[in-house]
Parts: sequence; C-alpha cells; structure tokens
Amino acid sequence: MARRFLICGGCGFIGSSFVEHLWLKYPDSEIIVLDVLTYAGSLDNLGELHTESRLQFLEADICDIGALPGLEDVQFDLVVNFAAETHVDRSLYYTSDFVRTNVLGTDSLLSFCRKTDSPILQISTDEVYGPARENETFGETAALNPSSPYAASKASADLLVMAAIKTFGQKAAIVRTSNNYGPRQFPEKLIPYFIYLARQGKPLPVYGDGKQQRSWLYVDDFCSALLRVVDDFPTGEILNIGATREYTNLEVVRQLTTILECETPVNHVADRPAHDRRYRIDSRKFEQRYGGINERDLSDGLRQTVAWYQSHPEIFDRLRTQDVANFRDKHYHNRT
Repeated sequence: MARRFLICGGCGFIGSSFVEHLWLKYPDSEIIVLDVLTYAGSLDNLGELHTESRLQFLEADICDIGALPGLEDVQFDLVVNFAAETHVDRSLYYTSDFVRTNVLGTDSLLSFCRKTDSPILQISTDEVYGPARENETFGETAALNPSSPYAASKASADLLVMAAIKTFGQKAAIVRTSNNYGPRQFPEKLIPYFIYLARQGKPLPVYGDGKQQRSWLYVDDFCSALLRVVDDFPTGEILNIGATREYTNLEVVRQLTTILECETPVNHVADRPAHDRRYRIDSRKFEQRYGGINERDLSDGLRQTVAWYQSHPEIFDRLRTQDVANFRDKHYHNRT
C-alpha cells in the first residue's frame, strides 16, 4: 500500500540517512523532505534521491509549516521530526536559534499534525536526562535534567510533545538516541572534525582530561531500528534507542588515529561549561517491543566512517564558510 511520509530535517545527517532507509523499505511511498538548509543541511546528503519523482523537496522552516501552500490539508501516514539545531558547543553562543528551531519549531509541527490528523515521531536525545553516575542508566520515565542550552531545548520539545499527547490525545511518540556517527555528518562534530584535522597533521583539541564517556551508535544502525516503529507506531510512548558500549573521548580519538595511521598529537584544551561526564540510556523497552538493536562494533563503524570521509573530501569545504569561521573564533579563542 502506498504511503505518504513527511521528513522534517531530512537533509541533515541522521534525517538524510533515514530518508534513504525509508525509500528502500517502502518502494511505493511518497516522501516529502522539508529542510531549511542551514549550515548543517545540504541537498548533497540526499544524493540522487532528490531527483526522483516520488521524493519531493521543500526548502522551508518548520516554524512556518502551517503556512506552506499545498501542505495545509495533506494527511501523512507519518511525520518524523529530525529538524533541530544540534551542536552543543554552538548552543552556548546562539541559544535563541536553538529555542526557535527546537522548541517553537516543534510546537508549530505539533499544531500542523493536529490540524491534518497526522501522527508525529519526535527524534530526541539522551542528553535530556542529564549526566549519569557510574553504573547508572536512564529509562524513559527518568526525570529530565538537561545541562546545556541544546539539551534544555530538546527537553522542552519533548515536554511539548508529551503535553500534546495528554491534552489533545495527539498521535505522537518520542525516540531518544545516543550519539550517532557515520557518513555525511557535518564536519564540525567530533569524529569528522578530528578526521579533518588529522588529515592535515594538526593537533586534536580534546576537552579537559578527555575521559567523558559516551555511547556511539552508527547512524545506519539507528535508522534500521527506527524503521521498526513506522509500521507499529507506538502512540503516546517514549522509547530509548541507544548503543550498549561506552567509550571515553580519548578512546575514540585513539581509535581514529590508529585507523588513519597518523601520529597527530592530542591537545587538551579548557573544558566547555557544564560538560556532562557520562550519558547512559536503557533501551530495554524498545527491545521488548521490537527486538534487539543491531549495533556494529565501534572500530568497524569508525573504519567505515573514515573511508567515507576520505572518499568525499569535498564535504570539508563546508568548514570554510564565514558562519563556521565565526563560530570557531568565538569558541576556541583563549581555550587552548
């Protein structure tokens, strides 16, 4: 049966990967990708898909979705919201941008979905739970305790979705995931940025002692898991989809430099404010409903990631824009 999907933020890192997975699983579907194409979004992320007849691209802001001609009365089988400002470091300087997109944008999208009677899946993050103590994991009922402006904006968006479910009986659900990595991620994020620096033999700036712990999930593994909720939509539910193994930032850096076969030095720089030491989410609720998460080993995922960036060096040209230069000047000035 033909289905109609709206993917917001579908030209970003995770969004474009999900569009590709959706395209392959539902060959008769119609997919509308909506993206405002900020510095981190690019039509190049969709590859040749954006020229296909059953995929339509709309360059638009989710804050304005209610006023877009042609969409006002369209009912979708599912709306998935990847649209977000996501870089924690940037949220320290451009907080209002994060509030606008992540909070007001989600509110606008919820209103649109109520009007069109379309179910909505909100993509969120493990950072809304805040820092986890050693051996502590957070299930979906854990209190929200965000540290950064980014995490606070995502937690606020989640609360809006939860309120819409309770107040309006809205067909909505939330998925929270751990750090995703892989091809097409904007190269100011840790893994691609360090690949960029290492290729030039430049020092790798690691915050503080580098012992902050994260769980890393390859983007294709996350998207494969996410596809399972499309047919069996968990209305009213929150689901964690996280990686099982943890690594310190230094361990990730060492694996990268080994794969790249370089001896690039690590430069320990001043830590950023409110840098959480550890995140950890419990995915048992998802696994009990949909089965286990197929998670590749970090070393294998990093090798695939490095290979992709090495074969697509043009993506690093995106770091040469004035926007990125302005941010780096703000963030790294007097930090080393």
